[in-house]
Amino acid sequence: MTLTTEPSNYERSLAIAEKLLAPLVKCMKPGAASIPLEGPASDHGELADVLESFARPCLLASHWLAAKGGGGETEGFTRDEVAKWFREGLVAGTDPSADEYWGPVTNYHQHCVEMGALVIALEIARDHLWTPLSDTDKHQVLRWMRTARGCGFHRNNHLFFGVLPLSFMVSEGAGSPGDQELLLRWMDTLESMYLKDGWFIDGMNETVDIYNAYAWHFYGLWWGKLYGDMDPDRAQRWRDYAVPFLKDYVHFFAASGENVPFGRSMVYRFNASAPFGLAHYCGVSAIDPGLSRAVFMKNVEFFVSRLPEDQPLSLGWTDEFPLMAEVYSCAGSPYWAAKAFSPLLIDPSDPFWTAPAQPLPSEGDDFVRPIPAAGMVVRSVDGDIELHNSESGINPGNTRFGTYKWGKTSYRTGVGLEVESASGEFPRDAALTAESEDGTVYGRHSTHMLKCTADESAMVYVLGHKVAHFSVQVETHVWWKGGWQLQLHRINALQPAKLTVGGHSLPVSTDAHENGAYSTKLQNVCGWETSDTVRHDGADRTHIMSECSEYPIMTCNVNGEATLICLAYCGKGTPGNWNTVSLDESGVVLKADDGSEWEVSFE
Repeated sequence: MTLTTEPSNYERSLAIAEKLLAPLVKCMKPGAASIPLEGPASDHGELADVLESFARPCLLASHWLAAKGGGGETEGFTRDEVAKWFREGLVAGTDPSADEYWGPVTNYHQHCVEMGALVIALEIARDHLWTPLSDTDKHQVLRWMRTARGCGFHRNNHLFFGVLPLSFMVSEGAGSPGDQELLLRWMDTLESMYLKDGWFIDGMNETVDIYNAYAWHFYGLWWGKLYGDMDPDRAQRWRDYAVPFLKDYVHFFAASGENVPFGRSMVYRFNASAPFGLAHYCGVSAIDPGLSRAVFMKNVEFFVSRLPEDQPLSLGWTDEFPLMAEVYSCAGSPYWAAKAFSPLLIDPSDPFWTAPAQPLPSEGDDFVRPIPAAGMVVRSVDGDIELHNSESGINPGNTRFGTYKWGKTSYRTGVGLEVESASGEFPRDAALTAESEDGTVYGRHSTHMLKCTADESAMVYVLGHKVAHFSVQVETHVWWKGGWQLQLHRINALQPAKLTVGGHSLPVSTDAHENGAYSTKLQNVCGWETSDTVRHDGADRTHIMSECSEYPIMTCNVNGEATLICLAYCGKGTPGNWNTVSLDESGVVLKADDGSEWEVSFE
């Protein structure tokens, strides 16, 4: 009888990295400095996309190359073969006389982002990617990195992409006088964007979202790990920043492992779990190592189990859906997901891998976690996560990314969300929107928090635009009970407007026209006039999880002041109804079909 041994957590994770690397290896051409991935182009230009198709897969490969055990033989390749291809590509891509040359960095260019990825990859797999290079080749790579010196960088997390190349050059003895002083001044600027309790605002983007995890804390921790001897006190600050952040952020993951879809760059998928293993690797003790491992593994496996095998990562969420991507994304962009594999750098005998597994917060009793520093309330409902954002929105210059990625009333795991259609139809799911007389639909954008508590989320904002001179002032309050929300919208429409409130959109099958596990519902309490259902099918796809989707809406016409109140449900099972027992300016008392009551004060 042959006894088989279940693979360890480490071995399972290493095998996933190998499987993700396998389709890339099949695409690698001898002498090339890019991987020919199929997908839309970005708005950064062809050379930037070419570099991205090399640098981000290189980051994935670096974690695998530096890992202990495995080797890729089961997937048909070896460490030596992969490392050799990336070394040769790095040399070809940085040689100005070569056909594969990526070109220099220039002001505010995407090249600097990918250069930052390469710096981390070279440091992670130094023995495989950097040390074997000849001195001549090293000098060539460093000369290419030097083209970032003096360039303009967006005043947000992109400053890290100036910090990392300069730090690498300084550490390699290739820096110029003043480089270290400059990069530390950039670090000062980055730290000036700190809010509190571990949360940052993303500079000129003006967003506070999941970029905190896979940009701010990822790069900050790596800088401290690699170059912290330049400023040990600063390196310790970044480790300290991560502690309260991770204690909040662990609540963003459903029992399924899915992270709540919110903010931009959702196509990076399991990049969301990037800081957990890295924080442990950097000596940050924020949460139990068995819990950190569980978040990482559940998050990665949620997505990998839903993606087609033996194919490169595509632009999308649970499948290929390029429409949800921003204009800065290209075919290589999803490989920022490689950041999640920092745990492979942790020794297999470490408690991160061996400690007893701990349940995610969402696997226990329902919770509500207010995060005032971020202007968010995160709560769990039957294992799913619901996020309320009462503060953050993208800056006016980047509204093309889709204001609805921050401006919906709430975001949920399990059901996904709608994005703008190919024809420009604004998504109205899980949101309050206003339509002007010319048919233009306006969603929530710049928002100011009033309350962020365990019982209520409240905010003020305007639905409108300066050019159209259209303005609907709104004060929104949201309360919750199980899968239900009670929404109160106080309206002051300065011109005639059609107001719409939408429920969460459900992915539905093309044949049965039903989701099965989830239900969504809207119920009028006060002020709404008509109800309808919005549906999208097939070629008109707008949902991040399905070709077909539908959601309920209610509408009314307002010119001047109005109070609009509704109940919105999203959850598993079929909801009943609520009856209004009493309603006045001070509050409402509701009674459910099962006899339970819900009393909410408006004061």
